[in-house]
Amino acid sequence: MVVSKNDGNPSKGKCVLLEVKFCLDHKVPYNYTLFPNYLGDFSQSDAQTDLEAYEAIIDVRCYELASLFLCAAMVPPCSSQGYFLRPCRSLCQETKRRCGFFFDVFGLPLPSMENCNLYPDDMKYSDVKCVGHKQVKEEKIRATRKICLAGFQCDVNRCIPLDWQCDGHIDCQDKTDELNCEPCKTDEIHCGMNTCISDYHVCDGKVDCPWGQDERNCLQLSGMMGDVGKGVLELYRPEHKTFHTSCITKWDLINAPKAICERLGYTTVNHTELIREKPLTKIRHTGHQLDVSFNLPYNESMLQLKACNDDDDLPVLELTCTNIQCGTRRHLHNNNFKARKRIIGGSQSNPGDWPFLAALLGGPEFVFYCAGVLISDQWVLTAAHCVGNLTGLNIDEWTVQLGVTRRNAYAFLGTRFKVRNVFAHSQYNVGAQHDNDIALFQVKQKVKFNDHLLPVCLPPPNYELEPGTRCTVIGWGKREDTRVSEYETAVNEVQVPIITREICNKWLNNRELNVTLGMVCAGYPEGGKDACQGDSGGPLLCRHPHNFEQWFVGGIVSWGIKCAHPHLPGVYAYVPKYLNWIQDIMDKYSY
Repeated sequence: MVVSKNDGNPSKGKCVLLEVKFCLDHKVPYNYTLFPNYLGDFSQSDAQTDLEAYEAIIDVRCYELASLFLCAAMVPPCSSQGYFLRPCRSLCQETKRRCGFFFDVFGLPLPSMENCNLYPDDMKYSDVKCVGHKQVKEEKIRATRKICLAGFQCDVNRCIPLDWQCDGHIDCQDKTDELNCEPCKTDEIHCGMNTCISDYHVCDGKVDCPWGQDERNCLQLSGMMGDVGKGVLELYRPEHKTFHTSCITKWDLINAPKAICERLGYTTVNHTELIREKPLTKIRHTGHQLDVSFNLPYNESMLQLKACNDDDDLPVLELTCTNIQCGTRRHLHNNNFKARKRIIGGSQSNPGDWPFLAALLGGPEFVFYCAGVLISDQWVLTAAHCVGNLTGLNIDEWTVQLGVTRRNAYAFLGTRFKVRNVFAHSQYNVGAQHDNDIALFQVKQKVKFNDHLLPVCLPPPNYELEPGTRCTVIGWGKREDTRVSEYETAVNEVQVPIITREICNKWLNNRELNVTLGMVCAGYPEGGKDACQGDSGGPLLCRHPHNFEQWFVGGIVSWGIKCAHPHLPGVYAYVPKYLNWIQDIMDKYSY
């Protein structure tokens, strides 16, 4: 039995009061321990030193009982007979299953965890004395319950923050978060700022919602929508929740192809053809269909499309578009909505604001732990320390999530991709600490772009970020520099100025750290605005020098001392230095 906090010393003269801060902070259910432990530590201070490195495991929250396992293994509770109690086998197995990936990524060896069979088998023998049996069972029961104590519950077991309800952005698959909102009717969806719409208003070419949600992602090409767009033009119909072949009702042969390609995010038309015989792959309509036209003004022309019916004698359009416009955000609105403070000194982004951002998920439970940025239809740029020791190993345990702003919302336009290849810079951490902190993930299947999922630009050739340039760092990292803070559920953004390496090294003086040519610093002398834990691998985005509406990735969140403290700026991998490395990898391995 584990001693409760109300009991005294279970074996005076043998058991000692628990003093390890890691275990006290994580509220383990025992008060007394015994040393030396069976891992070779002779004192609680030794165990505390060992455990401090494992805060990274706790931060990602791969398993709520991971701290109990670590403490029971390294600071074991003391029994009434004066010997230590070991972790239960079930606790070891569940920790290893959920968190083993992260132990490897963070380079945290735990030899005692390699063979859980060395621990007491609490599943086979009910009377065995060990730590964690009760907690493991209780956690599994909690996981099956539909509990949403501090939020809005939808989609059976989805729990979203209360301030996401009736905020104009649909976060639930069943859309209940934007139904029954004032002043909307029962059959209308709230889309922000007291604006209500029905299906009839969606994808008609006219922006009705404050953020333009009703006219986003209305058009696509049937074949591919990556670095090249190719196929038959299709129009989204909300009443069927799918894309249908688009029939052309009003056309301008000179302007129309370019207008469509530009609306899809491309600058060049390579092929266009009006086809009278509709494709065999056309979806046949069943049930009710709204007779809605999609109107697209361009120059002085008005192009008009509609979802094809079986009996329509109208042409369809076959199109090939190239030269995707990287680094552009497809705003169809003027965003006057008040930003909500998050990150450290920043604000919360609206869904779709940063379509380049990627989330790296690890392990069987798809746990978020790092960010990245999409640079083409198959490549994501991130930090080498997010790869850790796993290049080429356990590659199936990585997942890249794209097209998502709010991580626990239903991803209508987001997609998860498995990983084909991972390339960390071969000189990472060689020489100066944290140097060359850059890596590339290649996804197994090409990304299909939409308004919420687009590539960012790489820096212009031979470009240098000038000191004082204001760039924007985005991510889901902590908004407070404290242990108890959690990663954010929504993307946050903050603007920070570039500072010289000389000033940065001066601020970091006597900390045995050096800012190299492969790094760039950004921050304020007074602090207050910064990236933090959980933003690692995410982009530092800067505006293109010749196009204010276009963004390129100037840096990758790498390291820092604390978060947002005075004279402690954020340090980023300096992407302009690595353009040749990035291009060489992409040229060699792209499919």
